[in-house]
Amino acid sequence: MLSHHVSPDARPLPGAIELAAKMAKVICDRERVVLDVPARSAAVLVPMFDRDERPHIILTKRTHTLLEHPGQVSLPGGRRDPADTDLRMTALREAHEELGIAPEVVEVVGVLDDVATYQSAYIVTPVVGLMRSAPETRPNPDEIARVMEVSVADILALDAALPARPNWRELRYPLDGEDVWGATARILRGFAEIARAAAADEPT
Repeated sequence: MLSHHVSPDARPLPGAIELAAKMAKVICDRERVVLDVPARSAAVLVPMFDRDERPHIILTKRTHTLLEHPGQVSLPGGRRDPADTDLRMTALREAHEELGIAPEVVEVVGVLDDVATYQSAYIVTPVVGLMRSAPETRPNPDEIARVMEVSVADILALDAALPARPNWRELRYPLDGEDVWGATARILRGFAEIARAAAADEPT
């Protein structure tokens, strides 16, 4: 079982490429939680890359005009299209549509545990992807109000300060002036577990 309370400063994080390789092994060696319940399928991309030689990911703030989750901070992604061959393709397609990130520049690292949304009745599958250089995003103004680049170290530091089993009010990540909660916060918790284990070479 992974600890939530190992200090992220115990050893420095490797760069995104090395961290992604280690995360891929951790993900491969563990059993993924798959939610098999009646719900709509969706996928999000956790796009990881180096900025100033430190691993970062991208979060987005949704516009207030969207019908579902308006104004909330999320990861790039959306519902599965019938033409998508799998949920990895969904995550890559949506990241391209929302941010202009070409699918061919993203290397899929692995898939995290499914997360359910309570209000919109989706099962969301998070896909971790590596980009070998920092992206130049082109956000779709109809969907994306703001693009946020947040460091993995900041996520781990905030996660380490949370209770081991936080309730929904406690599971929040204040990142880049925004309050990240709900399904996105649950995905970040899962991401933090894997990233921490990978950086420390801990077994799952």
